[in-house]
Amino acid sequence: MIAISCTVTLLLGGCAALSVKEDNLPVDVVISRAEQLIMAKAYAAAAEEYVVIIRMEPTIGSHYLRRAEVLERIDEDKEAHSTYERGLEMVPEDDPDQLELMHRLALVDANHLFKLDEAEELLTRLPARSIEKLDLAAFLYYQASQYNEAIELLNKALEKVRDADQKALLLYHAALIYVKLEDEKNTFGSLYFAINNAEHLGLIRDIEQLWQELNEIPEGADTIPKF
Repeated sequence: MIAISCTVTLLLGGCAALSVKEDNLPVDVVISRAEQLIMAKAYAAAAEEYVVIIRMEPTIGSHYLRRAEVLERIDEDKEAHSTYERGLEMVPEDDPDQLELMHRLALVDANHLFKLDEAEELLTRLPARSIEKLDLAAFLYYQASQYNEAIELLNKALEKVRDADQKALLLYHAALIYVKLEDEKNTFGSLYFAINNAEHLGLIRDIEQLWQELNEIPEGADTIPKF
């Protein structure tokens, strides 16, 4: 049992198996402990707790998504990439979390790790006309400087949007495009919604970075207003 646990943890991308003690508490207690650390902004410690949680329940997609989200918040994008990849391997193919795992992995690849070939391969695996596919295709068009095509796809995705955080992601991507188009009104209009509705910790990190760039604010300063 210990050998299996160590293997799973090592495949998540580090040597945490040697440093994280086995935890015999119920999994919901460990999740509560991890979430308290997140509330306290102790993100690195929370990510380690999720190593334990994943070891306890290795086929639950939400655990991989949450761990990777926390890692994105602290710029550990390579480790987040490994976590998303491991989730795709371990979570059943018919699990709804597979879709978000693919989408988030592709965005980390395209936006932070410069793995465009991998992001494009993941694009082919996303369901046709899904919000996730439209969003990723739009982001890849943005990176290819095909801004009109990107905006068109984002508008199609916005027609299907299901929740505020998802809409915030789409509008953050729209803001990136409007920056390139030098459209200040739509840049800040898109960011207005994204800033006030983003919940995903990786998205919040990305919005903060864009806000700093637009306002030339030194990194590390308190930068994101709530309108």
